[in-house]
Amino acid sequence: MIQVIDAVFENGRFTPLAALSLRERQRVKIAFVTSDELTAAEDLPVQGLALLAENSPAYVFLADPREDVYSLQDGEPVA
Repeated sequence: MIQVIDAVFENGRFTPLAALSLRERQRVKIAFVTSDELTAAEDLPVQGLALLAENSPAYVFLADPREDVYSLQDGEPVA
């Protein structure tokens, strides 16, 4: 499960700004974007979303050859 939370980095540690539903000592991976990189219109920049998708186990199934269901013979040429 991927969650986006707000946190503060202080004294070498990330401190969430809201309660999390995690087990004590549960390991997580953290991908972060500093607030000065965000615009008012976005929660997470496109590059951040792409990085999360690239490193997320959610898309591992796409490496399975059985998922490659299209070939060059599919569809029609675009003129």
